[in-house]
Parts: sequence; structure tokens; C-alpha cells
Amino acid sequence: MLAREPDNGLRMSFLKRDIFDAFAGASFLVLDCCHAGLYADADRRNVKVLQSYAEAVDRPRHNALLACPSGSVTRESAEHGHGTLTHHVLRALRGGAGDEAGRVSFAQMATFVAEQGMDPPPVHTAHVYGATTVLTQPPMSRHDRQALSSPANPGISRPCLNPLEDQTSSIRQLLDRIFRADVRSPHQSQQSERDGRVELIRQALDAESAAVVEFTGSSFGVVNRTARFDKDSLSPMLETAAVDRVKHPRATPGFVVSHGVGRRMLCVPLSFASDRTLTLAVVDPALAQLDMGEPLAVMLRAVWESDPVADPLQSEMTVLTALRTSFGRLPLKLYDDAFGLYQQLVGSMIMVFQPVVELDQRATGVSVQSFEALARRNDRELRAPWSALRMAHDWGDRFVVERDAILLAKAIHSYAEADAASGWQGTKPLSVNVAVRSLLSDAYLNQVSKALSEAGLHPRTLTLEISEQDPITPEPGERWPQEPLVYFHNRLTTLARELRISFAVDDFGVGYASLARMAELPLTQIKVDRAILHHPMALEELALVARVARYASDQGQTGQPRTVIVEGFDDDAPVSLYEIFRLGIHHVQGYFSGAVASTTLHELDPAVQERIASLVRGET
Repeated sequence: MLAREPDNGLRMSFLKRDIFDAFAGASFLVLDCCHAGLYADADRRNVKVLQSYAEAVDRPRHNALLACPSGSVTRESAEHGHGTLTHHVLRALRGGAGDEAGRVSFAQMATFVAEQGMDPPPVHTAHVYGATTVLTQPPMSRHDRQALSSPANPGISRPCLNPLEDQTSSIRQLLDRIFRADVRSPHQSQQSERDGRVELIRQALDAESAAVVEFTGSSFGVVNRTARFDKDSLSPMLETAAVDRVKHPRATPGFVVSHGVGRRMLCVPLSFASDRTLTLAVVDPALAQLDMGEPLAVMLRAVWESDPVADPLQSEMTVLTALRTSFGRLPLKLYDDAFGLYQQLVGSMIMVFQPVVELDQRATGVSVQSFEALARRNDRELRAPWSALRMAHDWGDRFVVERDAILLAKAIHSYAEADAASGWQGTKPLSVNVAVRSLLSDAYLNQVSKALSEAGLHPRTLTLEISEQDPITPEPGERWPQEPLVYFHNRLTTLARELRISFAVDDFGVGYASLARMAELPLTQIKVDRAILHHPMALEELALVARVARYASDQGQTGQPRTVIVEGFDDDAPVSLYEIFRLGIHHVQGYFSGAVASTTLHELDPAVQERIASLVRGET
């Protein structure tokens, strides 16, 4: 036919000139005819009709599927009315060769055809570029088509999809309803703290009622409740909840009990004690809230454990941290919200200063040697806000470094002001706590230099205390050029030289405490945790610390031994000041001095000096 009517055919010269050479993408040739494999022969000089395409397919963007090798004939199918190869190609493209999403690439199509047992077998020529090009796929939504056709933006990166991504909007809305919207009832302020919290949760979930129920075995009792919580009418659901609690007491952060048409009760276990479980029961909450599932239960338990009315800032951060620890990580929007919220939380803290007392047998020799800066939520608190400070470690280095940078700046600026108002001659040393990870951050160290410069304090005034509760180890996937202790030693040595500040080990005796860590790091002070004072071998341990502190000077490596400071000493300590002083430890920190940590700096009262001196002399 083509010999008589050549214009009825498609010339290869046309394909090469107007298609293959002009088209920048991948091309695919499927030949279902006898002798189709001639094109794939190494010597194609005698195959004029295929020569043009053969040159083109030598480039990586062209691929071919041929019905048979050279010298062979193809098979026709009377049933299908065309070639057998064409039949299997159509089957493949209609989904027979599809992946889990129904997409069919050229390589998948060719592999599918080759597996159909054709005789002679087809010839497949495919290249890496183009072979994976999708030829057919199931119908797509307009949104999906737009996403595929949108041009790539090399300037944007996105994290992998988070399991909570679909819940982001619901989580943020619930946070707003609890912590920012005015959902409190007029009489809520007159209720007890716990009762008010139940009502707050009910209103935030737009629920019919709510209560805290104590389950004991298969029985239950209502501890506190909102106005419309009817124990009698809700008994069937409460009985079902009691049975489920016995079967799976701690298997899930919450569960939903259904009864009748459209009635639901969300149950969130709050605490466990022996065979008793305290459970938050929320009756018929809004379905949009209930659809959140486990994240909702985690959030409600965190709300209950915090104080959303009196301290909404820390309570909201507690809720986000509970999500973080329960689900591993949060969607980027919630993570950014948490970072900004944590900055506010740490920024709301104040710094107070606790004196380190130098001991002496003479009253005139008892004095304030230095001060330690301590964080407080307000000037009425006597204890550090540990839960707020430790949240940073649940979020990672960015939060830890930001926490330490904010508190350092506060400590230095506040101390400079307090020192100027004290009227003393000279400035006593100041110590500030720091995490190991912060000392590995250049951003934190820049903050150290900046704060000292702005406050006008000499760097030698500052000592950074490294908590023994922080491991000196690289993070997973992080590589340090030397062994951890060697690397950190070199890091501190460089910082001490460049910044002209000092370093101390804090909380020795807890966490990751070790003699190697205490002995090998370039420290000027060793602060012993109060836990050692209550240890049965307290004196032996203190003596060992004192020997380690003197080791470098005893070897002639330094002029002065490291200062040892016993922290947390008070009148209830089983070890006396007389015993501590005899061990060669002359510095103690604690409330025994009568000087409560304060935003101002004060010398010791003469009566306090005399009392301490008498205790050092062993007089009772």
C-alpha cells in the first residue's frame, strides 16, 4: 500500500525534522510491525526507513518499544482486529501497568507488555530520562492538576507532611477559644479553681455539660460538674466508660462513649491511683472538635494540669508542649506559634540574685563572694519556674538557645542596675546558668558579648554555669571532630580566651555528673548540688570533690585551686558548716544566710555574719 500510495504514510524524515529535533522533551516510539527490531541493530546503514529515528533515539530522551526482533514477524489478532502488541499496550495504558496511584510510565508499560508471553518477544529500548515519564493516569481534580502544572520554585522548601497537618486549623481554633476568646461564664470567677476549669472546657468545646468523674472498679462518682451534667440520665454512658477503663486503663489518651441516637461522651483520663481513675467527661461536644481525635484528648489533659485562668501564657505553652511530646513534632505553623509564645513566656520572667557566702571563723571574714542570677515568674516566688524552663528541651536547640539568650540578657542588665544601686565599691562576680547546647551556638555567644557591652560590665565579672543535668554528647546525626569531652574542653578553652569569661560546673552530683567531666573541663568553680548533702556518704563525696578541685594547683598547673561551692545549704542539712569548712570548702549558697534571693543586692547583716562564723567554729 505504501509503495503505491506513499503519501498515506508518515515519513520518518518528517518525524526527525519536525518532531524529534524540535521537541525538547521525551519521545516514545511504538512499532507494531514485522521486522520492527531492525531499528535496534547495531548496523543500521541498510535500514533507510528507520535511520532517521535511530539517530534520534540514541539520545537519552527517546525510548522505543518494538513488536519483534529483526527478521521476525508479528502476530495479528482476529478477536481484537489489530496487532497483539497493540492490544497489550492498550491494556497497560488503561491501568493494567499502573502503580498504587494508577499512573503508568513508559517503563511500566514496556515491562507489562514483555510479561505477557508474546512470541516472538518484543524489544524494549528505554533510557533513564523519559522512561519514568507518566503516560496515563486516573482522572485528577482541578486542584491536583494545578499543583502538577505549577512551576517549581527553587527558593522554597517545605517539610514533609506532618500527621497533625490536617488538624492545624482545629487546634488553633480550640487554643483561641480557651486562651483568647471570652468563653467564661459570669459566675465562673466565683467557682473553685477546678470547677472553673471544667466550665471553661465545656464552653470551649461547645458541649452540653462536663464533669470530673472518679471511677473505682465498676463504680463511679462525680467530683465536680457543670450545671447540666445529670448523673442519672448519663449513667448508661458512665457505666460503659467504667467497663472500658477497666479493660484499657492507660491504652489511650481518651475515648468516646456513644449511647442512643447522637449522644456522645468524650472521656479523658486525668490521673491514676491504684484502682481509681480521675476522668474528665464532656457530654456532646461539638462534632468539629470531637473529630480531632487523640490531639483533643492530649490538649484537654494538659489544660487540666495547668492553670488556664490564672496563668494562660504558661498554660497554652503547656498544651503545645504536650502535643509536641505526644506526636513527635508539630506542623510548622503551630511550631512557629509555640516559639513566639515561649519567647513571651521567658520574656515575662524576672531575675533575682542569691548570694554565695564566703565562710570564715571570724565574723568580719564572712562576706558575700558573688551572686547567682535565678529566674522567677515574679518577685513573690521563692522557687524557679522549672516546668517553664524545662519545656525548651522538649522542643530542641532553637528553644534552648533562645531561652538562655533571653535570660542571660535579663540577668546582665538587671545585675548592672542592681550593682549601681548597691553603693558598693567594685562589682562582685555574677554567675548565670547555661545549657551545653547554647555554648555550641554562636548566636548565644554573640548575645553574651552584646549584653556585657550594653550593660558596661567587664567580661571577667561573668561566670557561666554548665548544668550537670545536660549531657555533653552530639545530637543524633551530629558529628563532632573529637571525642565529646575533648571537643567540649577545646570549645570552652577557646571561648574563655576570646570572650574573657569563666565557666563553672553546676549541680554536681546529679544527672550526668562524672569525675572526668569535673576534672578535665577548664572550670574555675565547681558547684555541688544539695542532693549530696543528704547522701549517707556526704562527707566522703565532698572530700573527693575538694581533692579534684585542688588537683591542678597541687600539680603546679595553676596558681589557685578551683572554688568549690555547696549549693542549697540550709539549717536542715545533715552536714554542718564546721564539717564543710574543715574539708577546705569555704563557699556556701542557700537560705541559711538569711538573705532571700532578691532583685536588689545587699551585704550580710552583722548578726548574720556572727551566726555563720559561730557555726563554722563548730559552736551550736
